[in-house]
Amino acid sequence: MSVVLTIALSVVSRSITDITVSRKEEEALRAFSAAEAGIEKALISGTGGIISGSLASTGATYQAQPTGLAQGALDFAVPLRLDSGESGAVWLVAHDSSNNIICDGSNHCFTGTRIKVCWGDPNTSASDPTTPALETSVFYLSSGGNFATAKIARLAFDPNSSRTNDNRFTAADGACSLDGKQFAFSKEIDLSSLGVTARPSANSTTGPYQIRLRMLYNIGGDHPFGVSVNFSQNNGSVLPQQGTKIESVGTAGDANRKIIVNRLYADLPPVFDFSIFSGSGSITK
Repeated sequence: MSVVLTIALSVVSRSITDITVSRKEEEALRAFSAAEAGIEKALISGTGGIISGSLASTGATYQAQPTGLAQGALDFAVPLRLDSGESGAVWLVAHDSSNNIICDGSNHCFTGTRIKVCWGDPNTSASDPTTPALETSVFYLSSGGNFATAKIARLAFDPNSSRTNDNRFTAADGACSLDGKQFAFSKEIDLSSLGVTARPSANSTTGPYQIRLRMLYNIGGDHPFGVSVNFSQNNGSVLPQQGTKIESVGTAGDANRKIIVNRLYADLPPVFDFSIFSGSGSITK
Protein backbone atom coordinates (compact mmCIF):
# COMPACT_ATOMS: atom_id res chain seq x y z
CA MET A 1 0.00 0.00 0.00
CA SER A 2 2.88 2.37 0.79
CA VAL A 3 4.44 1.73 -2.60
CA VAL A 4 1.14 2.26 -4.40
CA LEU A 5 0.45 5.45 -2.41
CA THR A 6 3.91 6.81 -3.24
CA ILE A 7 3.42 6.13 -6.94
CA ALA A 8 -0.05 7.70 -6.90
CA LEU A 9 1.20 10.86 -5.16
CA SER A 10 4.10 11.12 -7.62
CA VAL A 11 1.72 10.89 -10.58
CA VAL A 12 -0.61 13.50 -9.09
CA SER A 13 2.30 15.83 -8.30
CA ARG A 14 3.66 15.45 -11.83
CA SER A 15 0.24 16.16 -13.31
CA ILE A 16 -0.19 19.30 -11.21
CA THR A 17 3.29 20.48 -12.22
CA ASP A 18 2.56 19.89 -15.91
CA ILE A 19 -0.71 21.79 -15.66
CA THR A 20 1.03 24.70 -13.89
CA VAL A 21 3.79 24.85 -16.50
CA SER A 22 1.27 24.73 -19.33
CA ARG A 23 -0.77 27.52 -17.72
CA LYS A 24 2.31 29.71 -17.28
CA GLU A 25 3.40 29.10 -20.88
CA GLU A 26 -0.07 30.02 -22.11
CA GLU A 27 -0.07 33.19 -19.98
CA ALA A 28 3.38 34.12 -21.30
CA LEU A 29 2.18 33.77 -24.90
CA ARG A 30 -0.94 35.85 -24.19
CA ALA A 31 1.18 38.51 -22.47
CA PHE A 32 3.55 38.65 -25.44
CA SER A 33 0.62 38.99 -27.86
CA ALA A 34 -0.76 41.82 -25.74
CA ALA A 35 2.62 43.59 -25.75
CA GLU A 36 2.70 43.32 -29.56
CA ALA A 37 -0.81 44.79 -29.71
CA GLY A 38 0.37 47.72 -27.60
CA ILE A 39 3.22 48.38 -30.03
CA GLU A 40 0.85 48.30 -33.00
CA LYS A 41 -1.62 50.60 -31.24
CA ALA A 42 1.13 53.12 -30.46
CA LEU A 43 2.45 53.03 -34.03
CA ILE A 44 -1.02 53.60 -35.47
CA SER A 45 -2.01 56.38 -33.07
CA GLY A 46 1.27 58.27 -33.43
CA THR A 47 0.54 60.18 -30.24
CA GLY A 48 2.42 60.58 -26.98
CA GLY A 49 1.32 59.53 -23.51
CA ILE A 50 0.58 56.11 -22.10
CA ILE A 51 -1.66 53.89 -24.24
CA SER A 52 -3.56 51.18 -22.40
CA GLY A 53 -5.95 48.49 -23.59
CA SER A 54 -6.85 44.83 -23.51
CA LEU A 55 -7.42 41.92 -25.87
CA ALA A 56 -11.07 40.91 -25.65
CA SER A 57 -10.36 37.39 -26.87
CA THR A 58 -7.81 36.56 -24.13
CA GLY A 59 -8.33 39.12 -21.37
CA ALA A 60 -4.64 40.08 -21.49
CA THR A 61 -3.84 43.77 -21.06
CA TYR A 62 -1.14 46.06 -22.42
CA GLN A 63 0.39 49.42 -21.58
CA ALA A 64 2.55 51.19 -24.19
CA GLN A 65 4.68 54.28 -23.62
CA PRO A 66 6.04 56.21 -26.66
CA THR A 67 8.94 58.59 -25.98
CA GLY A 68 11.16 60.74 -28.15
CA LEU A 69 14.24 58.87 -29.36
CA ALA A 70 17.44 60.77 -28.46
CA GLN A 71 15.48 63.99 -27.98
CA GLY A 72 17.75 66.61 -26.42
CA ALA A 73 20.63 64.12 -26.17
CA LEU A 74 24.34 64.82 -26.57
CA ASP A 75 25.10 61.21 -27.56
CA PHE A 76 23.13 58.80 -29.73
CA ALA A 77 23.97 55.16 -30.36
CA VAL A 78 21.83 54.48 -33.43
CA PRO A 79 19.71 51.30 -32.93
CA LEU A 80 20.94 49.85 -36.23
CA ARG A 81 23.81 47.66 -37.37
CA LEU A 82 25.22 48.14 -40.84
CA ASP A 83 26.60 45.63 -43.31
CA SER A 84 29.13 46.72 -45.88
CA GLY A 85 27.55 49.24 -48.25
CA GLU A 86 24.58 50.00 -45.98
CA SER A 87 23.82 53.49 -44.69
CA GLY A 88 22.23 55.04 -41.63
CA ALA A 89 21.40 58.65 -40.85
CA VAL A 90 21.40 61.00 -37.87
CA TRP A 91 19.19 64.06 -38.28
CA LEU A 92 20.44 67.53 -37.39
CA VAL A 93 17.01 69.09 -37.94
CA ALA A 94 13.74 68.51 -36.09
CA HIS A 95 10.50 66.93 -37.29
CA ASP A 96 6.93 67.98 -36.54
CA SER A 97 4.06 65.67 -35.57
CA SER A 98 3.54 64.80 -39.25
CA ASN A 99 7.25 63.91 -39.62
CA ASN A 100 7.95 66.96 -41.76
CA ILE A 101 11.29 68.74 -41.36
CA ILE A 102 10.98 71.88 -39.25
CA CYS A 103 13.13 74.38 -37.36
CA ASP A 104 11.21 76.80 -35.16
CA GLY A 105 10.85 78.02 -31.60
CA SER A 106 9.38 74.72 -30.43
CA ASN A 107 11.46 72.42 -32.63
CA HIS A 108 15.10 73.38 -32.26
CA CYS A 109 17.65 72.26 -34.82
CA PHE A 110 21.34 71.56 -34.20
CA THR A 111 23.49 74.71 -34.22
CA GLY A 112 26.89 73.23 -33.36
CA THR A 113 29.93 72.77 -35.56
CA ARG A 114 31.63 69.69 -34.10
CA ILE A 115 30.51 66.05 -34.24
CA LYS A 116 32.20 62.79 -33.30
CA VAL A 117 31.31 59.61 -35.19
CA CYS A 118 31.91 56.22 -33.56
CA TRP A 119 31.60 52.77 -35.11
CA GLY A 120 32.63 49.13 -34.88
CA ASP A 121 32.10 46.42 -32.28
CA PRO A 122 34.44 46.69 -29.27
CA ASN A 123 37.82 44.95 -29.67
CA THR A 124 37.54 44.84 -33.46
CA SER A 125 41.02 44.58 -34.95
CA ALA A 126 42.16 47.62 -36.92
CA SER A 127 44.26 45.53 -39.31
CA ASP A 128 41.77 42.87 -40.43
CA PRO A 129 40.68 42.90 -44.11
CA THR A 130 37.06 43.15 -42.93
CA THR A 131 37.67 46.00 -40.50
CA PRO A 132 34.87 48.54 -41.13
CA ALA A 133 35.69 51.93 -42.65
CA LEU A 134 33.16 54.74 -42.49
CA GLU A 135 32.06 57.17 -45.20
CA THR A 136 30.49 60.31 -43.73
CA SER A 137 28.27 62.64 -45.76
CA VAL A 138 26.90 65.89 -44.32
CA PHE A 139 23.88 67.30 -46.20
CA TYR A 140 23.30 71.03 -45.74
CA LEU A 141 21.52 74.06 -47.22
CA SER A 142 23.46 77.24 -47.83
CA SER A 143 20.18 79.15 -48.03
CA GLY A 144 17.33 78.39 -45.65
CA GLY A 145 14.42 76.40 -47.10
CA ASN A 146 15.85 76.50 -50.62
CA PHE A 147 16.71 72.93 -51.57
CA ALA A 148 18.28 74.16 -54.81
CA THR A 149 21.18 75.22 -52.57
CA ALA A 150 21.61 71.74 -51.09
CA LYS A 151 25.22 70.56 -50.88
CA ILE A 152 27.14 67.58 -49.56
CA ALA A 153 30.40 67.57 -47.62
CA ARG A 154 31.96 64.11 -47.57
CA LEU A 155 34.78 62.45 -45.64
CA ALA A 156 35.86 58.82 -45.24
CA PHE A 157 37.76 57.24 -42.34
CA ASP A 158 39.60 53.93 -42.23
CA PRO A 159 41.26 52.31 -39.18
CA ASN A 160 43.22 49.92 -41.42
CA SER A 161 46.43 51.78 -42.32
CA SER A 162 47.33 49.19 -44.99
CA ARG A 163 44.36 50.38 -47.09
CA THR A 164 44.68 54.15 -46.76
CA ASN A 165 47.47 54.39 -49.33
CA ASP A 166 45.05 53.00 -51.92
CA ASN A 167 41.66 54.38 -50.89
CA ARG A 168 43.04 57.76 -49.64
CA PHE A 169 40.74 57.65 -46.61
CA THR A 170 41.67 59.60 -43.48
CA ALA A 171 43.07 57.52 -40.61
CA ALA A 172 40.56 56.79 -37.86
CA ASP A 173 41.09 57.30 -34.15
CA GLY A 174 40.76 54.73 -31.38
CA ALA A 175 37.89 53.50 -29.25
CA CYS A 176 35.11 55.68 -27.91
CA SER A 177 32.15 55.42 -25.56
CA LEU A 178 28.79 57.10 -25.98
CA ASP A 179 25.20 56.56 -24.92
CA GLY A 180 26.31 53.73 -22.63
CA LYS A 181 27.88 51.72 -25.46
CA GLN A 182 31.45 51.00 -26.55
CA PHE A 183 32.81 51.35 -30.08
CA ALA A 184 36.13 50.32 -31.59
CA PHE A 185 36.83 53.42 -33.73
CA SER A 186 36.03 57.12 -33.79
CA LYS A 187 36.73 60.43 -35.50
CA GLU A 188 35.92 64.05 -34.71
CA ILE A 189 34.54 66.21 -37.51
CA ASP A 190 34.73 70.00 -37.64
CA LEU A 191 31.86 71.04 -39.91
CA SER A 192 33.25 74.53 -40.41
CA SER A 193 36.50 73.13 -41.83
CA LEU A 194 34.43 71.27 -44.46
CA GLY A 195 32.75 74.47 -45.58
CA VAL A 196 29.37 73.44 -44.17
CA THR A 197 27.17 76.50 -43.77
CA ALA A 198 26.62 77.10 -40.06
CA ARG A 199 23.07 77.33 -38.69
CA PRO A 200 22.71 80.89 -37.36
CA SER A 201 20.01 79.98 -34.83
CA ALA A 202 18.07 76.95 -33.61
CA ASN A 203 14.99 77.99 -35.61
CA SER A 204 16.80 78.59 -38.90
CA THR A 205 16.47 76.20 -41.85
CA THR A 206 19.91 77.22 -43.13
CA GLY A 207 22.70 74.81 -42.22
CA PRO A 208 23.28 71.05 -41.81
CA TYR A 209 20.28 68.75 -42.18
CA GLN A 210 21.62 65.26 -41.86
CA ILE A 211 24.81 63.30 -41.33
CA ARG A 212 24.69 60.07 -43.30
CA LEU A 213 27.05 57.22 -42.42
CA ARG A 214 27.92 54.36 -44.77
CA MET A 215 30.02 51.40 -43.66
CA LEU A 216 32.55 49.78 -46.00
CA TYR A 217 34.74 46.65 -46.15
CA ASN A 218 32.98 44.76 -43.31
CA ILE A 219 31.83 41.92 -45.54
CA GLY A 220 30.29 39.09 -43.55
CA GLY A 221 29.62 41.02 -40.35
CA ASP A 222 27.52 44.05 -39.42
CA HIS A 223 28.67 46.72 -36.96
CA PRO A 224 27.04 49.42 -34.80
CA PHE A 225 27.54 53.18 -35.05
CA GLY A 226 26.66 56.39 -33.24
CA VAL A 227 27.40 60.11 -32.91
CA SER A 228 28.26 62.56 -30.15
CA VAL A 229 27.87 66.36 -30.09
CA ASN A 230 29.22 66.69 -26.56
CA PHE A 231 31.75 69.46 -27.27
CA SER A 232 32.19 72.88 -25.67
CA GLN A 233 32.44 74.40 -29.18
CA ASN A 234 28.76 73.52 -29.71
CA ASN A 235 27.67 75.92 -26.91
CA GLY A 236 25.22 73.44 -25.44
CA SER A 237 23.45 72.56 -28.69
CA VAL A 238 21.90 69.08 -28.56
CA LEU A 239 20.57 66.58 -31.07
CA PRO A 240 16.94 66.88 -32.20
CA GLN A 241 14.61 63.93 -31.83
CA GLN A 242 15.55 61.01 -34.10
CA GLY A 243 12.27 59.11 -34.00
CA THR A 244 10.13 57.34 -31.43
CA LYS A 245 10.96 54.68 -28.86
CA ILE A 246 7.98 52.57 -27.78
CA GLU A 247 8.03 50.33 -24.71
CA SER A 248 5.02 48.03 -24.40
CA VAL A 249 4.30 45.70 -21.46
CA GLY A 250 1.74 42.91 -21.82
CA THR A 251 0.19 41.21 -18.78
CA ALA A 252 -1.75 37.95 -18.55
CA GLY A 253 -2.24 36.33 -15.17
CA ASP A 254 1.17 36.26 -13.47
CA ALA A 255 3.10 36.71 -16.73
CA ASN A 256 4.58 40.00 -17.94
CA ARG A 257 6.36 40.51 -21.26
CA LYS A 258 8.03 43.68 -22.56
CA ILE A 259 8.76 44.68 -26.16
CA ILE A 260 10.82 47.72 -27.18
CA VAL A 261 10.61 49.12 -30.71
CA ASN A 262 12.64 52.01 -32.11
CA ARG A 263 11.00 53.81 -35.03
CA LEU A 264 13.48 56.13 -36.74
CA TYR A 265 12.33 58.95 -38.99
CA ALA A 266 11.96 57.99 -42.64
CA ASP A 267 15.09 58.23 -44.74
CA LEU A 268 16.18 57.46 -48.29
CA PRO A 269 17.09 53.81 -48.98
CA PRO A 270 20.85 53.10 -49.29
CA VAL A 271 20.49 52.59 -53.06
CA PHE A 272 20.17 56.38 -53.45
CA ASP A 273 23.73 56.78 -52.17
CA PHE A 274 24.83 55.63 -55.62
CA SER A 275 22.41 57.69 -57.73
CA ILE A 276 22.82 61.05 -59.45
CA PHE A 277 19.94 63.49 -59.70
CA SER A 278 19.67 66.95 -61.21
CA GLY A 279 16.50 68.96 -60.69
CA SER A 280 17.33 71.25 -63.59
CA GLY A 281 17.52 68.39 -66.08
CA SER A 282 21.25 68.73 -66.69
CA ILE A 283 24.34 67.72 -64.79
CA THR A 284 27.60 69.65 -64.69
CA LYS A 285 30.62 67.79 -63.40
